[in-house]
Amino acid sequence: MTEHIDKQLLQKLSDFGLTEIESRIYLFLVNNTPRSFLEISKALNIPRTSIYDNSEKLLNKCLIEKILQSNTTLLKAFSLEILDHFIQREKDKIENMSSSLDFIKEKLIFDINISENTEVKYYSGVEGLRQMMWNALKAENEIVGYSIYGRREVVGDKFMSRYFEEFKKRGLRDRVIANPRKETMNYIRKYLDLKNHPQNSKDIRLLPSKKFYISGDTMIYNNTFAVCYWKHGKIVGVEMINPEFVKSQKSIFEILWSIAKRLK
Repeated sequence: MTEHIDKQLLQKLSDFGLTEIESRIYLFLVNNTPRSFLEISKALNIPRTSIYDNSEKLLNKCLIEKILQSNTTLLKAFSLEILDHFIQREKDKIENMSSSLDFIKEKLIFDINISENTEVKYYSGVEGLRQMMWNALKAENEIVGYSIYGRREVVGDKFMSRYFEEFKKRGLRDRVIANPRKETMNYIRKYLDLKNHPQNSKDIRLLPSKKFYISGDTMIYNNTFAVCYWKHGKIVGVEMINPEFVKSQKSIFEILWSIAKRLK
């Protein structure tokens, strides 16, 4: 008999970064004694290969453990209290991001040859991100930068349609370097083929995060260097207008672009 698992519970566990299959396996093990891969497969009606793959992910997330017996391996779930560690870890990430933003602000203000020709602007919230994106439409010919992709989920489909329409009207180009993370690649596959999407696949290149770590979204155009973040419930951004700084950042981008792999 297939084990019934509350869909609402599955949805809530997705907030902790678990996929539906991972959530089903974890909830099944929480409510049962240690079980073998075959037992879990039969109870949940999930192929055994998928149980193997997803249990490894749960092991890496420290939500379950393996129990080795004479002729078989059993899986056992840690209690739900283990999720408290997830919450604390996310809180720590937000605190680190906040500290990083303060550091960025200080660096931009004090370390980058601030002159009379330099202007720094700060943005926050959904409207702030929309404004930064719209400002980038002032670009002469093209925008270059780095992205984890996913702005659509923040600014909304309606705004993205207007943005794309204006982008194409102005004949702009957007060259982007991204890390080939699963979330980023899924986003690119989902939206790049939309009829109104102005970006061409040839304008996206990939670099492993070990070589160049990318977080948030960076847009470099004209004399403007803009960076924004929107994860973990906070949306923050900074624009710095400084010709010399932007010139050096564009040079760095072109070097990375030359070694990045084309998107297939």
